[in-house]
Amino acid sequence: MLSRTKRMLAAAGSALMILAAAVSSVSAPALSVNAQITPSVISATIQGSNVVVASAGDYSGDDGLYYLYAQQPYESGVQGINVATAPAASGTTFTLPLGYNTPASNLNKKFQLAVRKNGAMVPVGSAIFITNPEAAATHTWPRRDFGKKGILPAAELLDNNDLTDLGVKQITYNVPLGKLTTGGGVNYTYNGKVYTFNEQILGQYDKVVPLMNTRGIQVTLILLNDLSPDPTLIHPLSRDYTGANYYAFNAADQAGVEKLAAVCTFLAERFSDTGHGTVDNWIIGNEVNARLEWHYMTAGAGLDTDAREYARALRVAYNSIRSVNANARVYACFDHEYAASDNVSAHYSGLAFMNAMNTWIRLEGDFDWSLAVHPYNAPLYDPFVWKPSVYTPRNASPRFLSMQNIDVLTDLMCTPLFLSPTGQVRSILLSEQGYVSSAGQQYQAASIVYAYMQAMANQHIDGFILSRQMDHAAEIAQGLDMGIQNPDGSHKLSYDWYKNVDSPYIQQQAAAVMGVSSVSELLTVR
Repeated sequence: MLSRTKRMLAAAGSALMILAAAVSSVSAPALSVNAQITPSVISATIQGSNVVVASAGDYSGDDGLYYLYAQQPYESGVQGINVATAPAASGTTFTLPLGYNTPASNLNKKFQLAVRKNGAMVPVGSAIFITNPEAAATHTWPRRDFGKKGILPAAELLDNNDLTDLGVKQITYNVPLGKLTTGGGVNYTYNGKVYTFNEQILGQYDKVVPLMNTRGIQVTLILLNDLSPDPTLIHPLSRDYTGANYYAFNAADQAGVEKLAAVCTFLAERFSDTGHGTVDNWIIGNEVNARLEWHYMTAGAGLDTDAREYARALRVAYNSIRSVNANARVYACFDHEYAASDNVSAHYSGLAFMNAMNTWIRLEGDFDWSLAVHPYNAPLYDPFVWKPSVYTPRNASPRFLSMQNIDVLTDLMCTPLFLSPTGQVRSILLSEQGYVSSAGQQYQAASIVYAYMQAMANQHIDGFILSRQMDHAAEIAQGLDMGIQNPDGSHKLSYDWYKNVDSPYIQQQAAAVMGVSSVSELLTVR
């Protein structure tokens, strides 16, 4: 998200205070981002109304038995409940009830195999979560994948015809969970517990989602963890500070896991063609490598802990959403800081965080998470996305990502370490990028044409979402007038160029601004 001029670049003079605090007992020993993945000894899959847990090794214990423990996401070793015992043998399987939407639900549990050694229980290999939650889904409606062209709409302009006129096929829309879960009006029972949601806040999405669906526009909702009077959704290591925009999700205790699962399941059910429209994509958090502003966790936690806690919260959200809508995609979200942070006291590099997150996910059972990224220019107020920059070189480790070198990221996602469990390149959504108009409307318009064409030339990119339909007053004050419409709704040049971005005539006009004979000669095809 924007509102971040104060952290544009160290080169632009940004500086942020280090906020340090003692790390509570939630912390665990660090896992190197380059650590060898322990071979999993079990798999856990939904089969019908059951969970089938299969061992993949042959480990001897004192009594010749395997013990299976069902654990909460935050538990380790042989914590949890011993749910089954069987003779130890290669290929031993355990079958237990899924218990979907009951107090005994195993949907968000992980399963640890153990043996008895010298009278004590010893875990064998790593614990594994259920990796096919979609097997429990009752909603399998086709996705609305109608095109890559998208925008963050202005709420004030939803009722006019601008989005249809622009020809956009995707939108993003923010959901602040703190506000949604404060107040009442809508009750929901999940796993035997009753949760309440703010009817007025919910009504906004009840309007937006079906309205977009009827216009042939795909909806992506962004779940944001803002402060609320009830801190349950805020991670325990994120409660020592109240100055952040958003906070790390809480999958570190039972109350946090239960509420996060309930919120995600409720939203997925409400927006899965059950009378309130359908949401195809869900982004969990915002720019989670930006520890201080957008995914606050105390500085003392460190990269491995922060990445592990996000990985587990992402999994709870994924399992909850996909257990409702089998075709939904669930995205992790990063900013444009890639190989290095511009301020190590406030942000991790996106590459380091993503590596650590992926390591934890693979350790506990890989799942089909997707990737949302914000490839803004560096610095943000640079109007020329097509020009080479010292900040965004096209090499394996650029300091920042932009649309000029976005192929660096998509190439990474094609490597074996980052492929999905089925060997596919994960969905990549460019969910936020934009360009200032203050340097000249023709430069903004040309940058948008170039960036869009770059996205279209890359087969691994599934969506290109401009950051704003209409300028926002707070961002204008920061020099970030990135909307394609002015605050009064009038159109900038970029509106007309984005509307007609597929036109050879518009593309030729953009090429003239860029000083080339054709935009295509500047594109990187993937």
